[in-house]
Amino acid sequence: MGTLARVDFWFEYASPYSMLSALRLLRSFKDKTHPNSEILQGLSSCQLPNLEKVHIVYRPIFVGPVFKAAGQQIMPNIQVPAKAKYLFHDVCRSLDLLGCQGFPASRPSNWPPNTILPGRVTWMLAQGFDYVRALDHGNDAPQKSSSSTHLSPAQTRVLAEFVWQIFEAEFIAGKDIGSPVVVSQIWDTCVAGPMAEEMDGALPDGKQAVALASKEVVKEGFRSSTQAAIDASLFGVPSFTTEDGDMYWGNDRLIDAVTHHKYRKLLTQSAGFSAKAKAGSPSI
Repeated sequence: MGTLARVDFWFEYASPYSMLSALRLLRSFKDKTHPNSEILQGLSSCQLPNLEKVHIVYRPIFVGPVFKAAGQQIMPNIQVPAKAKYLFHDVCRSLDLLGCQGFPASRPSNWPPNTILPGRVTWMLAQGFDYVRALDHGNDAPQKSSSSTHLSPAQTRVLAEFVWQIFEAEFIAGKDIGSPVVVSQIWDTCVAGPMAEEMDGALPDGKQAVALASKEVVKEGFRSSTQAAIDASLFGVPSFTTEDGDMYWGNDRLIDAVTHHKYRKLLTQSAGFSAKAKAGSPSI
């Protein structure tokens, strides 16, 4: 992965725009190693980022402390009724462009949900399959990946599928994603079951995965992810950060974030060319 540019995807399950980014990322993987990662017909290609030279690092957070640290109200998008109405309309039409129907046209009565449990389980999965297995085997302090940078492409795609299915359960199916039953079923569907034959050693089932997420090391890891977002001066989700410390906020900046490494290189080359040209110009 040394040749791939890293982009961190910071998201929260209460965020509809994070859901849009999660779907666009999932559908952008060309080599679909997970059996459930299907590309639907009728997608607008301009909506999908090219991930050929990019490694996406999934960074689930609990956004409440981020808002507080930035001096904002909790869930600022729903404080103004007209803005809240627009939010659901806007996300609904964006999903239509992605070939996905069923998003509520107005704010559900149970939104925002409690996102702590799915956030913790996602953080645990983002540390890699070996980390999850070590926890399952009784190691309460296993070696975790460096912010998911060492996940294989196959593991990243399984993670992407899991993240999308949590969002889908919440916003499309109207399920309570704070429920251990819901989270465990999604884990079994896209992690434990499909990957069983491909893994060298079984992963825990969904019920056990939910139990592992209650371990203090996982709780602290998820809290640390949120603190890392605060330390990076994030103020909302989805956000994307690059290896050189730049930040892009919002689903509409996803393609800019994943192409950042390209135009940053071009700008550097252009600056070098201009400097050489200036040095070689005759004095007047």
